[in-house]
Amino acid sequence: MNLYSDKVYFINLQNGDVLKSPFLIQFGLSGKGVAPAGVEIANTGHHHLLINVDELDFTEPIPSSKQHLHFGMGQTETSLNLPIGKHKLQLVLGDKYHIPHSPPLVSEIIEITVIE
Repeated sequence: MNLYSDKVYFINLQNGDVLKSPFLIQFGLSGKGVAPAGVEIANTGHHHLLINVDELDFTEPIPSSKQHLHFGMGQTETSLNLPIGKHKLQLVLGDKYHIPHSPPLVSEIIEITVIE
C-alpha cells in the first residue's frame, strides 16, 4: 500500500498563471518513481506534457509531436517556449512503452496565458 496517493502535478505552475516565454515547468510525482522509457522498473514511469490536447487514447502509446512532449530520459522539468495566447497544459505518466498507466495517472488540466 502506498503511503501517498499516486499523483502527477505541476510543481511551479497553477491554473490561470500569466507567463513570459520561455518559462520553466517542473513536474511533480508522488506514489510512483520516475524511470527512463524502455526501462523495466516496477511502479515507475516517465512524464509526457500535453499542450492544447483535447483527447488522448489511454490504451495506446502517447504520440510524439509538438503537442505531445516526451521526457523519456526521466526528466522532471523543462523550459517551454510557447506563442502569445492561452494554452492548456496537462501531464500524463507513461510506462516504458509510452502507454499511460491503468488507471491513467494524469494531472489536472491547467490553462496559462503567455504574454510575450
